[in-house]
Amino acid sequence: MAEEILSRIKNVKSEKTEEKQKEKKDIWLIFTIGEKRFAIPAENVKEILRDATVFPLPFVPPYVDGVLNRYGDPYVVINPATLEGYESPQSMLFIVLNDESHSCFRITDVKDFFSATENDIVHFSEAEMSEFYEGTLNVDGQEVFVLKIQAIIEKVGKEIAAA
Repeated sequence: MAEEILSRIKNVKSEKTEEKQKEKKDIWLIFTIGEKRFAIPAENVKEILRDATVFPLPFVPPYVDGVLNRYGDPYVVINPATLEGYESPQSMLFIVLNDESHSCFRITDVKDFFSATENDIVHFSEAEMSEFYEGTLNVDGQEVFVLKIQAIIEKVGKEIAAA
């Protein structure tokens, strides 16, 4: 009898653990570029910089604004607005990415940190597939584009290498 009760307790505990793992919530950084809202996983953000000086570079694609100096290391400033072909923000706010690319995005404003599961992302179908967007995330009743950070970095790397 005692073994049966212990077995039931273990089963209930393992079911709850599995449910928690399925519903693991990630934190997303919600920000704007111009008037449009975007999201990236907060774990991909190393730092948010304000008022950093951007040094222009010759012979780079127009969506590369230049480099900024972060503690002695150069970081490539990618302007997603110019990459997508709309008006570039004139802000001096940057998201420094937490990867080995030494890249950052020029943004207009930080809006929020939002908690959501992977299931909350509406992924684009193959017909709707976008080069730089993974899908959308519903944040406070508004659809926010989820950026494919790696796709943007790869494009920049290929085009700079080809220049």
